[in-house]
Amino acid sequence: MSRKAKHHFIPRSYLKGFAEGGKDTSQFFGVRKIADNNHKVFLTTPIDVCCKRDYYTVEHEDSLVVENWYAEEIEPKINLALRHIDENKCLPSANDWQNLFLLAATLYLRTPSFRSTIEAPMMQAKKIVDSISSEIKISNRNDFDFTKTDMIALEVRHISTIFDLLKNKYYRLYNASNSAFDFVTSDQPFRLIHPNDRNRNFHFGLNTPGIQICIPINRKITLIGRNEPFREGTLSADDRFIGNMNKILIEGAGRSFFSSKSEIALVDDDNNVFKHAISSNKDSQRTSR
Repeated sequence: MSRKAKHHFIPRSYLKGFAEGGKDTSQFFGVRKIADNNHKVFLTTPIDVCCKRDYYTVEHEDSLVVENWYAEEIEPKINLALRHIDENKCLPSANDWQNLFLLAATLYLRTPSFRSTIEAPMMQAKKIVDSISSEIKISNRNDFDFTKTDMIALEVRHISTIFDLLKNKYYRLYNASNSAFDFVTSDQPFRLIHPNDRNRNFHFGLNTPGIQICIPINRKITLIGRNEPFREGTLSADDRFIGNMNKILIEGAGRSFFSSKSEIALVDDDNNVFKHAISSNKDSQRTSR
């Protein structure tokens, strides 16, 4: 039996919710962001995106212990949240909230960008120590060495911390079932924004006042979370809301975003909705919505 080397950092069970067929093998459009605001469009499947070779391989007698833990322990719980929302179009019942928080936490933590974020200060500390002459005695010099396994261990330990932060917020679903447009997703689908920061340049954390958590759950439903109380439940998503969400997701994508359809809703700087054809080089067609 061949070794399982292709590891998803965004679960396939999540990604398939953005393909019209709703299966691991269903096709959707991938759009790779490249220089000068250009993009490359390709047809792909949830099996083939948001994955890296040996992403979760660790130094352990069972090198796939973390990959298997996600697959066998975490993703079945995530799937329960995804299935409940898809079928019922509402937030989970009190006993099932933990599955939704687990979904949000893993979408936040498992991306390459998060791994780079926790790696950067450790790398900087190691560079400083390495630059100090060996003639200067540093008793714990080796403590500044780290491996990919250390990064993965930090990620796993962060899950409970992020989970606890997420459960103290207020949530609302937006349902786009009445619109011809769909929500997109990306290789970084957990978006943290501040509505008053139009240029998306503000740096903040999960507990910053006024922040908004935006997570597309599937192609027709998006989750919004806030620190401040607001009316929870499910609301209808109009085309302007869909366009704003798609813009937020595309701006925050690492390398690629994904769409069920070749045309998506976006908004311009004046918050006007327009239809953008991602599968051609033609000018976007504006609508009167």
